[in-house]
Amino acid sequence: MREDHEAPKVSIWTDARPEPGEHRGERRYAELLEEARLADTLPFHTFATTEQHGVDDGYLPAQLPLIAGLGVATQRIRFMTNALLLPLHPWRQVVEQAMVADLLSGGRLALGVAAGGYEREFDLFGIDFRKRAELMERGLAFIRQGLHEGSLPDGPDGTDVPVLPRPVQDRIPVYLGGGAPKVLDRAVRLADGVMPVDFFSPDTGFADMWEERLAPALARHGRSLDDFRFIICVPLWASEDPERDWELFYKDAIEYQFGQYASWAGDRSKVGVHAESDTPWQRESMLVDTPENIARRLKEIRADAPYHEVVFWYRIPHIGHERALAHLELVAQKVIPLLG
Repeated sequence: MREDHEAPKVSIWTDARPEPGEHRGERRYAELLEEARLADTLPFHTFATTEQHGVDDGYLPAQLPLIAGLGVATQRIRFMTNALLLPLHPWRQVVEQAMVADLLSGGRLALGVAAGGYEREFDLFGIDFRKRAELMERGLAFIRQGLHEGSLPDGPDGTDVPVLPRPVQDRIPVYLGGGAPKVLDRAVRLADGVMPVDFFSPDTGFADMWEERLAPALARHGRSLDDFRFIICVPLWASEDPERDWELFYKDAIEYQFGQYASWAGDRSKVGVHAESDTPWQRESMLVDTPENIARRLKEIRADAPYHEVVFWYRIPHIGHERALAHLELVAQKVIPLLG
């Protein structure tokens, strides 16, 4: 196991959705700017975004334009797509937009990509859902060449054509979202890191994934955590009274989140809900706890799954803007210092 005495980075994640029932975006995006500007003044490493398409609740559809705007509005914090659904996007356009976002942010972009999991989205874009794996293999090689070498093999007869302007970073990191065995193997072969998610059992889930899937993949391909970034993604809510906050609003937020995901997927098992219970989310098994306990649990997770960075949802519907701002302050003041 990697010996790493440096504290893990702590980063935040949003889907930019307004509160339930609110469909106009002006207020939510104004709040989003305020949230990003606050995070920029606090010791968070990265501001991560995500995307969905053709849904009815205002979920963010266009990550790189948003990151370009937030990059201009901030000074220090990095940005990451978590994740851009690569099979659904024209690959040259991904490279070109990533370069512009990197330029406008002053070299603060990481490009996280994933295959996508909702067949209805692929139908919307006219893409064959069954070809996701093939598209990821080809797409990852394509975008890495464009970002790192400055040319793309999309000219006549596959000849290389320049892609300009060059970004600030010589090498924009490319990470892969997901935790399935084939995804982890693909990430180790073709990417700079991986971003698995565990919503309901992070205390044990990441350790199992590390031991059974990621560590063997790294060994199989001759890589290590010295040149491969391991980023874990979770919901997280720190509170001096976590039971109160769970009953007051956080349980509603999680139920809304996964109710929407299950509706879009058409099958609860496709969004990580494998239990027979109608409520597989339990506060005690999620990172909804006191600041001290969250810090302790994150350190215990890292002892068994040596991640570099933890990314947490700081705002999902039902949390609201003011609570989100206060929570960012609380995590910065009472959780991050305990991780050192």
